[in-house]
Amino acid sequence: MPGQEVSQAKQQLNIIIDAYLKPSEVEQVLAACDYADIAHDGVTRKSGEPYILHPIAVSCILAHMRMDAETVMAALLHDVIEDTDFSKDDITEKFGRVVAELVDGVTKLSHSSDKEYNKAASFRKILQATLQDPRVIIIKLADRYHNMTTLESLRPDKRARIAQETFDVFVPMARLVGMNEMADNLEHLCYQNLDLDMYNDVQASLLITKPERCKYQTVWEQNLADLLHTYSIQGRIKKKNNNIELLRHFVKNEIDLQELTHSHAFEIILQSIADCDRLVEALRENFQVLHYEDHIRYPLPGGNQSLMLRLKGERTTLSLTIQTELMRKAARFGVVLGENAPQACRSAIQASMKNLNILVDGDCAKTTFSDLLDYLHQEKIWVYTPHGQLHELPQGATAVDFAYSASLFLGNHAVGAKINGEIKPLSTPLQSGQVIEVITDVLATPNPDWLSFINTQKARRAIQHILKDQDIEEQRLVGQQALSRALKLFNLAVKDLSESDWIDLLQWRHVSSKEALFEQIAVGDLLLQLVANHLFAQDQEDNTASERLIQGTEGVDVKYAHCCNPVLGDPIQGHISRRGLIVHRSRCHNLLHEQHLHPENIMPLHWNSETEDDINFSAYLSIDLILSDEQVSELIYLCRKLKTGVESVQSRDDKTFVNIVVQDRKQIAQIIREIRMLFGFPRVTRLAMPIATPQISKAC
Repeated sequence: MPGQEVSQAKQQLNIIIDAYLKPSEVEQVLAACDYADIAHDGVTRKSGEPYILHPIAVSCILAHMRMDAETVMAALLHDVIEDTDFSKDDITEKFGRVVAELVDGVTKLSHSSDKEYNKAASFRKILQATLQDPRVIIIKLADRYHNMTTLESLRPDKRARIAQETFDVFVPMARLVGMNEMADNLEHLCYQNLDLDMYNDVQASLLITKPERCKYQTVWEQNLADLLHTYSIQGRIKKKNNNIELLRHFVKNEIDLQELTHSHAFEIILQSIADCDRLVEALRENFQVLHYEDHIRYPLPGGNQSLMLRLKGERTTLSLTIQTELMRKAARFGVVLGENAPQACRSAIQASMKNLNILVDGDCAKTTFSDLLDYLHQEKIWVYTPHGQLHELPQGATAVDFAYSASLFLGNHAVGAKINGEIKPLSTPLQSGQVIEVITDVLATPNPDWLSFINTQKARRAIQHILKDQDIEEQRLVGQQALSRALKLFNLAVKDLSESDWIDLLQWRHVSSKEALFEQIAVGDLLLQLVANHLFAQDQEDNTASERLIQGTEGVDVKYAHCCNPVLGDPIQGHISRRGLIVHRSRCHNLLHEQHLHPENIMPLHWNSETEDDINFSAYLSIDLILSDEQVSELIYLCRKLKTGVESVQSRDDKTFVNIVVQDRKQIAQIIREIRMLFGFPRVTRLAMPIATPQISKAC
């Protein structure tokens, strides 16, 4: 009976909140529950159950986290403004302004007929509300979690769409605010709803090998207990359910099914950081340590602190997480702990919130949402001020990016930087864990050269604002000096440019004078390296397609690096050289080497998402399996079905190497997933370049 279900749900909520809230607060929460029940009266979910069961379930999730009464009340009322005739004013009058603001923060916008715009605007609104009160994102995550547990009543395509959105946005958001237990639960549900066949295969493999796995776990646990006893370290060992981690590695194609079943995980909870360090030394003395990361001094996103190791056994490997009790709690709940979280946790979350604040500054909701997705999925680094304040920056950020992240004053007056105590140029790329001190001069001002190597929007906007504030004569002088520095790559100066060079430049930029060109450089509208590239790149060829593919490269000679073979959609950076602008994948070893030697020659690049060009790229795959002739035919047929060309297939050293022709990065990901499904989930790796000239080729 529906009435009985609702009554039981209310009773369960009452039991949970009665254990930690004051009697007056319990009364308020139950009043909010009754109010929501009346507001949703007669409304059912797709499953047919009374709608009120959903907000009660969300409030129970939050009550289990010991959230305050206002948060639990807002969870009960979170769909009232969106789905009923009651308004924000009604909730304010009945339950107060704070509860009403929390409810409004998670309420979707639907002012337009454009669904994509409404979704983007709603996410932007959630971000803005979260910056005012972090409890908004906590409520939204609990709401999404319960929705993910009740997807079975929806169509498969809608389940997949919701799961993909959850995976793209809510899982990384949960990690950003330190709610890793919530993130793990959401991620697990995403895999179930995105690829059930793969999920079931992994679960079946884990189930079959469970007895053997338990046997090895017992051996590992005893070895660890003996080690703690030998070194007189007080602590407890906890078996870790690492199924979600194994599933994640499997989905990411980082391990195969056999490795999956030979991997184990434990948590060791100790009394102090000193004990954590002592245990690491003991482990190094007694086991083969394959990998070690110190995230106590250098926390992960959300402030997750621990020492992480991987140990090698006779037939298995062990992942160890070593931390104190408070660190463990903070790693699970993050922002939920509020002021009770460790300082490192709060500092990391605040650093992320600062970056989110920059994202919502713009006026366009769709741009904000796109920037949010980029931010959530980009590789990040964490660096520190000399006083220990943490700053989160994108991979590839330089000392200038750090200076502007710390303060506008430091950025605008920076003349150099000390990185771990050593004086370095402002163009130096930073690495996680470094301590950065900015050297300033109050008479110094930004120069346009910086725009060529910075990686954050905050720094770019601040520099351009200062540059555009200069008087016109100063702009022209600054632009001329900057161009002269750029021409040094070609052993030239501005005075060496011929009349035909200037005619070419002015026509390219559609300006009438050298002074106008200098002004464009001075205010950051034109990257000076591109001017030099346009003039002097050798062996120029027709690359209008490349110009359209990559933003801001009109009139520039663009080539794709053969050392990493980037395709549309890859994160990319440009290397200015005598041969033109060379496009590399961001993690290319050659690019990283050049970045450390000559960071001034590296520039950020972005694909043009609006291009309609039908451009093909070569990609190279390695399959950890020797394919038979019949399987090769199946592979070629699969590629044809997915509109992917196959240039060659060759087998060698227990692997099969495939050269394919694709249109973008998404197509590579799709073909890798399909190959794994077709041949029983072998590891499939994308290579930077072909292994060798194919010896066995099949035309297709």
